[in-house]
Amino acid sequence: MKAGRLLSTLVWVSLALAIAMAVQWQRAERRRTQAIEWTRFVLDSLGTSVRLPAPPEGTVRDSIYWQWVATTAQIQSRQWQSAVRHWATNHSILLERHEVEQLRKEGLADPVRQLRESLEGHPELIPERPVLGGTMRFAPGEQVVLLNRPYAFARYDDGHVGGVMLLEYAVQPPGTVTWKRLWSTQE
Repeated sequence: MKAGRLLSTLVWVSLALAIAMAVQWQRAERRRTQAIEWTRFVLDSLGTSVRLPAPPEGTVRDSIYWQWVATTAQIQSRQWQSAVRHWATNHSILLERHEVEQLRKEGLADPVRQLRESLEGHPELIPERPVLGGTMRFAPGEQVVLLNRPYAFARYDDGHVGGVMLLEYAVQPPGTVTWKRLWSTQE
């Protein structure tokens, strides 16, 4: 009887662990797919935009020409990197320019970064309890979407379970951010 109960408990624990691992694997696959799509987007945009300069008329392709081509390619690459950085930074920001300027006047030197970092420092806002020894935290970077002022939308998880929430923030002088959870749901 005792052995049967122990075996039953082990089966249930194994099943729970298998489900948790399957969920974690599914999330990892989703992230991998997103990374592949982003990489393809960047490489496709680089591949279709490359226009190396034609050699000057009547010259032989010598080392000076290839240095010129390499320099031109580096300049284009830096322009693309700047565009990609700009897109990635502004991808999850719906704040208007005047709202960003107002936040600067209220004491935030870099409002986007400071708001995201401030939220990451407040895991007590997350209503869910971590499972399997995880630690609930807000997903970094673009997973915190800054909506029109004073709202933000954020994802959170502990590596096993997670959710999303809508928050409201206020900036108190001298640049201190306070947060209030308005709504949340588990994914």
